[in-house]
Amino acid sequence: MANRAQTFSLQRIIFLSVSVVLCVQVGWWIKLQIRESGRLLAARSQALKAGRAEAWQMDSLRVLTYIHGQPDPSSRRGAIEGRVPSMPSLEERRQAIHSTFPYVAMVPYPVAPDDPPLLDGSAYLTLRPEPLAELERQERHAIIRTGSEGAFMVVAVLFGFVVLYRKLSEELGLKLRQRNFTSAVTHELKTPIASLKVWTETLFTRSLGEEQRQRIRGLMEKDLDRLNELVGNLLDVARAESGSLVLHTAPLELAPWLRGVCEGMDHRLGPGALGLKLETTPEPLWAQADPKALGTVIENLLSNAFKYAAEPRETTVTLDGDGEDILIVVSDLGHGIAAKDLPRIFHRFFRVGDEMTRQVSGTGLGLFLVKEIVTRHGGEVRVSSRGLGLGSAFTIRLPRLAPPLEAPQEATAPDPTGSLEAG
Repeated sequence: MANRAQTFSLQRIIFLSVSVVLCVQVGWWIKLQIRESGRLLAARSQALKAGRAEAWQMDSLRVLTYIHGQPDPSSRRGAIEGRVPSMPSLEERRQAIHSTFPYVAMVPYPVAPDDPPLLDGSAYLTLRPEPLAELERQERHAIIRTGSEGAFMVVAVLFGFVVLYRKLSEELGLKLRQRNFTSAVTHELKTPIASLKVWTETLFTRSLGEEQRQRIRGLMEKDLDRLNELVGNLLDVARAESGSLVLHTAPLELAPWLRGVCEGMDHRLGPGALGLKLETTPEPLWAQADPKALGTVIENLLSNAFKYAAEPRETTVTLDGDGEDILIVVSDLGHGIAAKDLPRIFHRFFRVGDEMTRQVSGTGLGLFLVKEIVTRHGGEVRVSSRGLGLGSAFTIRLPRLAPPLEAPQEATAPDPTGSLEAG
């Protein structure tokens, strides 16, 4: 258990370290992309401003051409003068600038602090808002796109890490459960075998009275039944995993069948030991079921209620209809199940705690078989618990069958000594 905790702790440290490094790397990449996008957009903005300066130079050249083409008032009278160019109007100058630099506008007042005035001071040149707005839009889109790409990358990689982490955790958990299963089976086999060896030696080495021989015979039969149950349990699990678990189903009235199963388990575990209370509806409830296999399900649940509860025990079995389904609920006031263990309670080999410290006997296969058998009946089984020390409840939901016109002979309860072992 300590080794498993250390392994999981190391896995968490590695996972968190890789996640932090990944987030730092992606954050640096996002920052770099945003910075480069900002530089590119700044260069485009500078290009627009350079175009505005060129427009100012072009307009100033036309104005200077007109100014320098005017005659000098101090020149000699009677001199022959050439044709003087006319001063272009403000509208002509605006049209000339717009045709060459469409993103530059001529305005009477400055819009930006760095808008240059025309040479004659009649107006100012500024950049039109459309290209500036487009640059801002491109900058926002670049930031959003870069952030989205980075977030997608982080989510995708972390999702992959989580899947790998969970897969590794499941593999380690399965290996631990298999190791625990080996320990449990070893214990379950060793105990009755050792007992049988002792009783065999006693029978053949001592002279015993008939009463003592009968008593030893009964104890040996119990040990043999225990071994038979364990072997049958393992065989049923193997059949379930290979898909060869065959059910012999027939119309079954559940109320009398369930009463027989509960009475048989109560007798097997000791009259009154379960504190059993059976509640059934007066309405006849029928299901297409294998009475022996379904009896194994109830016996497993009742056996668990017996194992995982201290005296005085209180166990309730309820049978009721729910529309087109039938509900069988087995509840107890035993040790309960921790919330973290509820999703794994029906897993193969799973048992709460460690085999070396667990006091309750079992192999961790009983509830796995419960789910397999109920599923093959077309139903489902669920477990709920309010927490440790507050008991648990197993709810079996089966498809409801219409009562047959001619009721078949009432199915008898399975032999209490032939039931499978609970986990």
